[in-house]
Amino acid sequence: MAYMMNYKRILVAVDGSQGSRYALEDAVNLVKGTTTRLDVLRVLDLNTLEYGGAGVALDGERIYEIEQEAEQEMLRLRKEIVEEKGLDDSQVYVHLRFGNPKRIIAREFPQEYKSNLIVLGYTGRNFIERVMMGSVAAYVTREALCDVLTCKGNNETK
Repeated sequence: MAYMMNYKRILVAVDGSQGSRYALEDAVNLVKGTTTRLDVLRVLDLNTLEYGGAGVALDGERIYEIEQEAEQEMLRLRKEIVEEKGLDDSQVYVHLRFGNPKRIIAREFPQEYKSNLIVLGYTGRNFIERVMMGSVAAYVTREALCDVLTCKGNNETK
């Protein structure tokens, strides 16, 4: 990127999708060589988590297991960003939240952590899923408290 505004705190939302991997890659590249802080956020929406897609509600023990797995994955991701992507240890922070991803990414987290830029990946959801649940990226772009960069991952340089 030839030109970048003076962002001090960049939030990148990840969910394990290919789109979020592109967003993380772009966010890391924006932060490299700067003193900018990178906040990597994963939001777990309990309303979309269920046993095997059968619509059965999760019990407390399963929710705890999901939280522990996600926490370990976020710590692994942080280590990868620092060791393999070359960011300074003091630049990278990982966060795990429960709740509505749209509201947390667009408003709650940026307000609490003073984010200047949100980096999102375009999800792989199909048309029906986007109509029923709405696109997180579309909502965040509309409602965010700061600038938003949406990464599709189809650049020729990737």
